[in-house]
Amino acid sequence: MKPIGLNDIHTLKTAIQYFQDCYLVSSVGALAKSPNGRRILSENISRTQDGFRVNFRNINGAEKDFFVSQKEMDDLVYMDKYYNPVPIDENLPHNPIIKAIETAMNKLLSLYPDKKPWVCRIAKSHEKFEFNKPSNFLEMFTGKKPVVLNESELNLSLKSKAKESFELFDKISENPDSSFVFGTSFGFNKKVSNTHCYSVNRVDKNSNSIELFDHRRQKTVTLSFEEAIKCIKFIAGYFNKDLI
Repeated sequence: MKPIGLNDIHTLKTAIQYFQDCYLVSSVGALAKSPNGRRILSENISRTQDGFRVNFRNINGAEKDFFVSQKEMDDLVYMDKYYNPVPIDENLPHNPIIKAIETAMNKLLSLYPDKKPWVCRIAKSHEKFEFNKPSNFLEMFTGKKPVVLNESELNLSLKSKAKESFELFDKISENPDSSFVFGTSFGFNKKVSNTHCYSVNRVDKNSNSIELFDHRRQKTVTLSFEEAIKCIKFIAGYFNKDLI
């Protein structure tokens, strides 16, 4: 087995999301943006003779490898709601490492169905790995409990936690080598999509701005701190030191 290399990991920063798994693609993209996150990705994902090995460091307190063959990855087909295959844009190919993790997550959830929270099972999905919480995936994958703000609470925005949010924005700004995901709920800000996850490119307390990357639409979104408080529901992730 050969660990994935730095060039492979850099592609994850902007890997496209095809399935309903923004939590997974944005989490992996966020990990690729910090030194210790990149180290964990390299340690957890290796190429095999016929696919990949994907390691999860904490499933009910135990570490487990999942081996994914190329055939299993090929059998993972992106479909519309009527189960018709949807052609993939040849200019935006499905990242093979993302596809390997998605296939591994299907295997993981077949063995441990409780690792998909009940609230995420309400939405109709074709694949088991679709719909989950970033904090859930991150803790299983890295073995480290992430920093979480408002993810599982009923509040639809960060407005009720403005003080904690501004403090966290400042701290992320002071620690640019961080791995964070920002998620939305339902709202009316046209800059962001409803119930979607974004990886964080940067937070700048001097300009009071946050730059997010939308893996689904392949574009950056810039919000002021005040806008973020109103349209972001939750934050989950790590400072680089948390991943040692």
